[in-house]
Amino acid sequence: MKHQRPNSPPKPDTTTHADDWAEVGVIAGAFGLHGEVKVQPETAFPERFASTPTIYLGDERTPYAIEQARAHKQQIVLRLRDVTSIEAAEALRGQRVWIPASQLMPLPEGQFYLHDVIGLEVRHVDGRVLGTVRDILLGTGNDLFVIQRVPVAGADGVMAAQQDDVLLPAVKAFITRVDLEARVMIVDPIPGLFDEEYEEAR
Repeated sequence: MKHQRPNSPPKPDTTTHADDWAEVGVIAGAFGLHGEVKVQPETAFPERFASTPTIYLGDERTPYAIEQARAHKQQIVLRLRDVTSIEAAEALRGQRVWIPASQLMPLPEGQFYLHDVIGLEVRHVDGRVLGTVRDILLGTGNDLFVIQRVPVAGADGVMAAQQDDVLLPAVKAFITRVDLEARVMIVDPIPGLFDEEYEEAR
């Protein structure tokens, strides 16, 4: 979700997060013969690479100083210090690109980062707790929040088995409010999306 669509709820940047780190791309391979690498950006702000002094690669967060960054088609080409051959560049293929979370760029009002959304409690406008945001599926049309539903008790009081996830379209008609401080998303879904019997009885 790299842009704000008209008449849509707040949109997250696709940057993902782990502890105090933010993932902003992946090394797609070598570029040319002199050690430059191609990065497939996973951020709404690919221009960040031009002002980022150091990136950190892989699970070990190995630091690499950026000597030059430039856009090439839909990717970013980086010249990294001490990576001077095509072989060295190819050895980095597939490495996830991280930066400290403290270096994340501020977002416009009404937008948020992907990692801010994961884990939000999802509540119906009537106050019922529906579940938790487990993931976000990004698409060319409407993005989808993957909601892990809370177990519910049957008429006999026995808790039902874990229910299937619900795919909630990320549109203003359904998402009435996102409160990151309270860690809550308030939704007004169509009847039957979460609890068909409850909705039919209303």
